[in-house]
Amino acid sequence: MVRLLLVVSLISTALAAPALVWNNNNHNAVNDAEAVHVGRLLSTHAGKSDESSLASVLFSIDRAANGQESLSAITPQLESVAKREASVTHYHVWGGDSRKTVSREARNSVTEGEHVLELDFDEFKGKLSNFKEDKVLRKSNTVVVHISENTPAKDIDATVSAAIDHSAVNTVILTGLRGVEEVKHERTFRRMTQNQEKNVSRRRLDEEGEGEKDQNNNNNDENKGMYYALMTPNIFAGILFTLFFAMIASIGINCMGIISNSDVYVSKMPSVGREA
Repeated sequence: MVRLLLVVSLISTALAAPALVWNNNNHNAVNDAEAVHVGRLLSTHAGKSDESSLASVLFSIDRAANGQESLSAITPQLESVAKREASVTHYHVWGGDSRKTVSREARNSVTEGEHVLELDFDEFKGKLSNFKEDKVLRKSNTVVVHISENTPAKDIDATVSAAIDHSAVNTVILTGLRGVEEVKHERTFRRMTQNQEKNVSRRRLDEEGEGEKDQNNNNNDENKGMYYALMTPNIFAGILFTLFFAMIASIGINCMGIISNSDVYVSKMPSVGREA
């Protein structure tokens, strides 16, 4: 088990956040290298619970101050935990980006009517020792214990070992929040995947557009000889009549303006037959 913890420490430093699972009903050591979501981790390994037992307890260690995953750093110091062989060892657990996401996935993993209790590390230590008297803890199915990165490794070792040995706890899961760099790499990969999907959808739209063009060409062949007129003949005749009427009216008004009388008047009219 000590060698296994050292391997987990090395792999988690280079790859992702690991998870160690202790199940009272399964004592076969299994190593799983496939990527598993933290919600699926809980739903898969959670046992049955009643008022006298807990289905599962998830210990989630916060990332270190430098943004790296913390479990790999303290794994060699968990001497008591190393003496208890894990039922399943997951080398790559994703989805645990923050305390909020871990709690949300824990709530999504339980069925309707089951309860999820979130506790700090110090609160859980007190409640576990008084399990029979604590009604809130006994009514819960899954308990999520958030462990600060400043918590001493010996305290984590003692509390996790106590939870594993406790008869009322069916499953114990020890994991940690993923490092910041891994979260960034995953988001970058997700954006690249989304861009590829968008490009594929665009190509599909282009292909569909070409198909529509071919269909439109077929429709155009069927509609040959049909044309769209901007105006009807009656409208065109009305426009021409209006222009013609305006032109005639303008000419008539100008001609009427030219008509004028003589400006000179005489008292004696010229003789008939004689030129003036």
